Amino acid sequence: MLRKILILGMLLILFAGLVKAEDLAKVGYVDMDRVFDEYTETQKASQELNKEINARRKEITKLENEITSLKEELNTQEALLSKEERLKRAQEINQKIFDLQKYVRDVEMDLARKEETMTKKLITAILSVIKKVGEKEEYTLILRKDSILYGGEGMDLTDEVIKVLNKGKRK
Repeated sequence: MLRKILILGMLLILFAGLVKAEDLAKVGYVDMDRVFDEYTETQKASQELNKEINARRKEITKLENEITSLKEELNTQEALLSKEERLKRAQEINQKIFDLQKYVRDVEMDLARKEETMTKKLITAILSVIKKVGEKEEYTLILRKDSILYGGEGMDLTDEVIKVLNKGKRK
């Protein structure tokens, strides 16, 4: 019995040696940074986010100018104002500064959330296309380019992924 198991094991090892590694696994890689940069939807999302950033910057600049104007007005009229009026205006200016700081924090958090949401949506689309390319081409494994030390030219799927991504959005 033991002899039969040993013979069977040796035959399996012998046949396993005849099968090439390429036949067992088809491996490819994708340069995710390049895909992300060349994906047209990434560029559109970036433009949309930049448009919002610029609009928010204008609003912040407007509020900063208003505070500067109030400070200058207080400085020029300080000698003419009563102590109570100077104190009241200084408190108004401080409240506007506090409100501006809060607004800036809120804007930063809102923009960070929007950027994160956009990025997740883009990555989901990219990963979906990578999976489709992998299934279509019968790849066993697809890696990120930045996580491998060497990969032959035929293993690079980056151009194909970019082509599929951008083609799908033109329809």
